[in-house]
Amino acid sequence: MSISKGRVARRSDRYALRRQDDGDDAPPERPPSLAEHVCRVIRDDILSGRQPAGARLTEATVMERTGVSRTPVREGLRMLEGEGLVITYRSRGTFVTYRLTPEEALLIYEVRLVLEPHLTALAAERMTPEVLSVVEEYLDRFVDALDNADPHEAGQLDADFHQTIYEASGSELLSVLRGYWTRLQLELSERVYNTEVPRRFLDEHVAILEALRARDANLAQERMRLHIEHSRATLKKALRGEAKRDRPRAAATDEAR
Repeated sequence: MSISKGRVARRSDRYALRRQDDGDDAPPERPPSLAEHVCRVIRDDILSGRQPAGARLTEATVMERTGVSRTPVREGLRMLEGEGLVITYRSRGTFVTYRLTPEEALLIYEVRLVLEPHLTALAAERMTPEVLSVVEEYLDRFVDALDNADPHEAGQLDADFHQTIYEASGSELLSVLRGYWTRLQLELSERVYNTEVPRRFLDEHVAILEALRARDANLAQERMRLHIEHSRATLKKALRGEAKRDRPRAAATDEAR
């Protein structure tokens, strides 16, 4: 269902989000390298579910999907392997990685609760008007998409909002974040946003933005911690639901044996 301009405007006013003008003087986006193009296309296929866990990715099929030659396909697949989205076996080929186990997913959240509030505090101290405007734009798009976003779209907008904040920290610990972030997006889209409607995270996003505007590092850190706590609680709820659904299937399998 499309969102009327009036409803979008009222939401934007409510949350005090500044909308950027689409002027002709905005710099054009720099095109990616061919390897980055491969990485983006296949990453989107994986995060959207078009390439399911365990699917085999041959060089030929990726070449056909992306329209580029073998060398950038290999480079792009190596980039995806670095993100943890694919795994390559020497004698078998490249496959989409399987979902995180519940234990692994919750462990990532333990890392998040230590690392990401810290990065947010640094970002508040180092925030520039230019970066703040990008954060505002991502959040504004999140507001626009509330009524018609599927979990994958909501997860991507959430990721863009968070990543822009963390990049502003300039911390060497960003390499740790990048090591798990793309896998985390699968948890956001498949478990978190399928369990908790994105609107319930919006007020927390706005509260974080307000702390960044005020350059209040302690407040920004605490608000990000509370936000991640909410997301972790939602993940735990999703995992309990999965376990409850799996119990009858496991019992039926045991009876069949």
